[in-house]
Amino acid sequence: MINSRNVSFFGRTLSLKKDLMGRGKIEAKKIEDKKNRIVTFCKRRTGLMKKSRELSVMCDAQVGLVIFSQTGKLSHFSSPSDMNVVIQAYHEHVKSSGKLPSKFQSSSQSEKVAGLMQKIQVTEKMVRNLKGEELSSLGPDDLEQVERQIQVGMNRVRERKNRLVEELQRRANDLQKDNDELHKMMQLSEERRYGERISNDNVGMLSTGMATNPWQQSFQQPWQM
Repeated sequence: MINSRNVSFFGRTLSLKKDLMGRGKIEAKKIEDKKNRIVTFCKRRTGLMKKSRELSVMCDAQVGLVIFSQTGKLSHFSSPSDMNVVIQAYHEHVKSSGKLPSKFQSSSQSEKVAGLMQKIQVTEKMVRNLKGEELSSLGPDDLEQVERQIQVGMNRVRERKNRLVEELQRRANDLQKDNDELHKMMQLSEERRYGERISNDNVGMLSTGMATNPWQQSFQQPWQM
């Protein structure tokens, strides 16, 4: 039987029962010293990987362990060796049961997950009904509600389509207006160049005629007595 009395040893008071049976419970809180935190992480990670391996071997269990350090470094263990097999089995279990395993969630989380799953199922069924599927289980009131929802959706689609058509028509009118203005400017420029060319030709013809007409030259010369 272990005596739990205190013993003074080199100026330090020890609990005989505590020292003989091992360390007391360590408070789980963040280690502020960075170096101690890294050392503790490495030791705990190694121990956790060892326990996971032992659990998979001794109990023939599928184990998947994923650890990310504070710096983002990945450490993982899986049995079987392919982690995808474990992840696939997990997803299949969640899909078939409709909720996460109870050991990984509290009761409040279970209720939230169940509520979300129910909402998803209702929404998926509503989408199928709007597509005209699975209508055999609906009564007259439900069918009328689906019809109203389809009508509301059609009105919104039609309204959106009309707005887009109006916007495209407005842009087309603006482009046509710009095109007409550009065409007018090009026509005026062409007419201006044509007028300048005709004027230059007339001046040239007049100058050439004066140079080759002797009667006109004689009239232009002064009379000599």
